[in-house]
Amino acid sequence: MQKATVYSERLGAISDQQFHAVAERLQIGRFLRAAPTTSGLFGQNVFVTTTEGEYVLRGAPHWVKGMHETQWRQEDRWQFSKEKYFAEQLHAHTNAPVPWPMLHDETNDILGWPYLVMPRMPGECFDERSIRKALAPEDRRSVAIALGTTLADAQRLTSPVAGDFGIASITLEPYPVGAIQHVADETHAIANLAAQQGSMTDDDFAWIGAAAARAVSVAPRPNTFVHCDYKLNNLTVLQTGNGWRVSGLFDLHEAQFGDGARDLARQACSYLDTEPELASVFVDSYLQHVASDVHIGELLPLYVMNDRMKFWQFFSQPSTRAAWTVGKTFRGWAERYVEGVLGLLGR
Repeated sequence: MQKATVYSERLGAISDQQFHAVAERLQIGRFLRAAPTTSGLFGQNVFVTTTEGEYVLRGAPHWVKGMHETQWRQEDRWQFSKEKYFAEQLHAHTNAPVPWPMLHDETNDILGWPYLVMPRMPGECFDERSIRKALAPEDRRSVAIALGTTLADAQRLTSPVAGDFGIASITLEPYPVGAIQHVADETHAIANLAAQQGSMTDDDFAWIGAAAARAVSVAPRPNTFVHCDYKLNNLTVLQTGNGWRVSGLFDLHEAQFGDGARDLARQACSYLDTEPELASVFVDSYLQHVASDVHIGELLPLYVMNDRMKFWQFFSQPSTRAAWTVGKTFRGWAERYVEGVLGLLGR
């Protein structure tokens, strides 16, 4: 029996024979070698080289849980069907550099689960720590500009409805309550989980509620592509003669249609933690490429709270409690991000 190699804890051991079978089935040349990726929180990816080129194999699809469900369950169709859909739409309707074509094998006879194979995107993938070691300040500024322009470009993909892929239907389903109310409901649902852990106060809920009330009072917005995890880790950047550009945008499993301003939150907060001056560069770059938005200041507090709540709920669990949560309230920790992002708008 051929020896198998563990490329990540998530993927487990994969043999060269299995990679050969994948390459043959998808007709991407003859398999030459595989290598672990250097980033990716969930360990779903492995680099694959064939005689036809460089690819990424993405496997072991996420389990699913609806907003009001308490248990995760297996639904192997959801993640990769969704990622392929959004990659195809972005490829067809924008200049965002997504990996396309995405080849989706929905069977599990080769690897034990369905998988995607897509082109490996050129350039480097950084996080907020590695980029400061690798690039000079002016280069990092150029990257921040590129992040803003690419985000605006991706939002040229629009939809007549706000919505996400349904877990049961595996197709795009509209939010019954609209995009902004959906974000408010999601924020409250995650906050309720944190409250069960004892890490929420009445003041925290009142603060979220006030921001949600302001946001949902805004008139309906255009429904654009929203990545929901737009940050350095989920893209590659490449240096050109005119500076840096985003050369790859991926990890689309949280993508949906809604209010594009929501995608400012994660990377802006990351910059506020590491290089605050680049938060302004990133946001200004984005705003220069989208229509003037008089209501963005009423919406961003909710969007930042939603983004920060995901971290707060996870890291304040007793089993994963981080030192930075001890002795703090959600508002006490997150308010500086809300104020910081609003400050980028001059508000």
